[in-house]
Amino acid sequence: MKNYTVIHPLYMSFYSKSLYQEVATEWSAGLCFFYLLSLVALCWIPGTIRIASDISSYISNEAPKYIRQLPEIEISKGHASVNATQPYIIKNPDNGDPVMVIDTTDKTASMENSRTLILLTKTRLMTRDYGSKEVHTIALSDLGDVMINKDIMYDWLESFTEWFPFAFYPVAVVAAFIFRSIQALIYAFGGSIFLRSLMGIFDYKLLIRLAAVSLTPVIILNAITLYFDIALPGSWIVNALIAAGYLIFAVRSAVGQAKG
Repeated sequence: MKNYTVIHPLYMSFYSKSLYQEVATEWSAGLCFFYLLSLVALCWIPGTIRIASDISSYISNEAPKYIRQLPEIEISKGHASVNATQPYIIKNPDNGDPVMVIDTTDKTASMENSRTLILLTKTRLMTRDYGSKEVHTIALSDLGDVMINKDIMYDWLESFTEWFPFAFYPVAVVAAFIFRSIQALIYAFGGSIFLRSLMGIFDYKLLIRLAAVSLTPVIILNAITLYFDIALPGSWIVNALIAAGYLIFAVRSAVGQAKG
């Protein structure tokens, strides 16, 4: 008989032997993974809020430093034109490093021997990540006809900050669910190796159910540290130890019931 719903593990997984005993005997694997999906979906709400807030704050504080330097750029039929003396350089206002070079005269044809991160030529847009030498090139003909100016950039960034949480959240939930599901399978496999003497009582599917629910404390801990921007030293090790510890607690709880 089931006494607990998917709500109870949100807090009872931290301490309740009877919860893990019921998971072992009454819950199906499907219910455990549904619970795991519900848990990561719930826990990524504050995380998404925090990340969206940080991005919005960064854009509000940093983007104007660069946008105010931006000339009007028109891309038409695969060719760029700029109403400014070229090469036109947009710099990091904090240290003066070049961030973007605009040269539609093609006198600046490559990013070699340059610290700039973006180069716009007459027909190409080249980018590279900070500290990387690898250059990514996009043909302007692939972008269609585009007009870029200060007002348009501010509108784009405003739309980005508004829509980012709605685009990011489902991706984060799916990725987290896949990761946690794999983690549960791995922990269950590891548990099956160490519990060979008890495999008459425990099978792999049972261990998967226990592992899925016993991940609750570490998932909630991660949600709290992300939202409050708390950096835990050796977080991966801490998370692994907490998850393993609660799986051991879950197994011992279920063993006590089985032997009783």
